[in-house]
This record gives sequence, C-alpha cells and structure tokens, in this order.
Amino acid sequence: MAALLRAGEGAALSHFSAARKLGLDAPREPSVHVTIPLSREALGVSGITVWRSRDLVPSDITQRGPFRVTNLARTMIDLAGVLDDRWLRAALDSALRKRNRYLQWLYRVIRERGVGHRGVARLRALLDEYQRGDEVPDSALESFAMELAIATGRRPKLHWNVVEGAHHMAELDLAWPEVRLGAEVDGWMRHGTRDAFEEDRARDRSLVAHGWAVLRYTWRQVMDDRHRIVAELAQTYEARLSGSASRPRGKVAKARALLPGPSSGLRMSS
Repeated sequence: MAALLRAGEGAALSHFSAARKLGLDAPREPSVHVTIPLSREALGVSGITVWRSRDLVPSDITQRGPFRVTNLARTMIDLAGVLDDRWLRAALDSALRKRNRYLQWLYRVIRERGVGHRGVARLRALLDEYQRGDEVPDSALESFAMELAIATGRRPKLHWNVVEGAHHMAELDLAWPEVRLGAEVDGWMRHGTRDAFEEDRARDRSLVAHGWAVLRYTWRQVMDDRHRIVAELAQTYEARLSGSASRPRGKVAKARALLPGPSSGLRMSS
C-alpha cells in the first residue's frame, strides 16, 4: 500500500506483485512492482520497481481489497516479458487452474493489446498448447516437470491412468504409455509423510511388475538438475523403445540442446 500511495494516481501493482495478489505461481521478489502511466515520471524509491507503460488503461486494472492491481490478462502479458519459459508456463497453468475459460479471454486480450509487448509470442505459443484440450498441471512443480519432459522431444501424457485389465493401478504425473515409462514429481506437501512415502514405493513396485519404469524427482532436482533430468528421460525412453539398455548418446545430446540454458528469468528495467 505504501508503494501504491507513493506512486500516486493511476498506479497499480503489477508483474510479480500483481501475480501474488491474484494467486498466480511466480517467483518471489523482494521489491514491490508498480506500473504507472508513461506520462508520469519514474520514482527513485528503494524497494519499489517502477514500470512506465504507454498503454495502461482503466480496463487493465482490477481491485483486490484496497489494492489497485493489473488484471489477470494484463499481468500475464507483463510476466511474459520478465519470466523464463518454465516460470511463464507455471504462471499460465496456475491461471488456467482457476478458470479454464480464461484461455479465450487471454487470446482476445493478446490479440487486441499484446502488440509491442516483449514475450507475448512465447505466451501465445503456450496458449496454443491448451487449444488441443490438454489437461492443466496440478502445481508449479508439475508445470516445471512438463517443460523438462517436452524438452526430450517426446511429449508425455499428463495425469495418465494406468489400467491393467479392470484394475486401476495408478495415476502418473507424466507418462509415455507407448514405452511404459512414467515420471513422478514429489512435492513435500503431497508426499512428505511416512504413509505417502510407503504407498508411493509400493505402487512403484506394482507398476514395475507390470512392465513399467517409474522415475521420481524432487522439487530441488527439477529446479537445479534440469539438464540431467532431460538426458535421463530421453535415455530411458530410447532404451525402452529399442528394448536395449545401451546409451543412445545422440538422442541425449539432442535433448540437452533442446533445453534452454539456466536463466533467472528476471530481466527487468524501469
């Protein structure tokens, strides 16, 4: 509130600050992000990141309690200019989990208002994925894992139900059913109890007995060991496809090349 009052008339929380207010998955930022009209002079205040916009209009603003905040569509357009691919996917997924009908709204706003905004092409490409009716990941961790899985060049199925005969064995976070390969991402909230730990391992043994391979990754591994995970998924897929345990180095190298390099995703300027 102090940042908004200091920014003055027409200002609104935006970017990371708006994302948090709207309940979107986004990195935590120490400073408060505020957008003001281009006609206003930038503030030089510690702790406030100020963006000056040539096209901030009243329809871009919504209210969250006493706070003026850029609406979800405008916030996603702004985030597209400052987030890397994995965080942009996570932010969009969290928006679509709220309401799937946001998809068409976002398309319309991008078409009408997105021209000249950095990163909008990447946002549109992500929206195109969901035009096929794909499911939306349940969490930011699943969104990050999906981005890694796609980088292998073999797009997985999300929330795949493994059924043997009339028996439902499991729902896998990510799966390549054509080679009976699954990947599970273990967040602490869902898997951080002894009962959950035991149940997960018992289920994995049952899947292995029916010819499946299940690879498990933690939040830290998904965030920090991205290239290794992509290589491991690609290697395992190719080995199961060929029925050989040999290491397909060419495929692994190709998968590594497809994955974007490490990036903080914070390329900000006022």
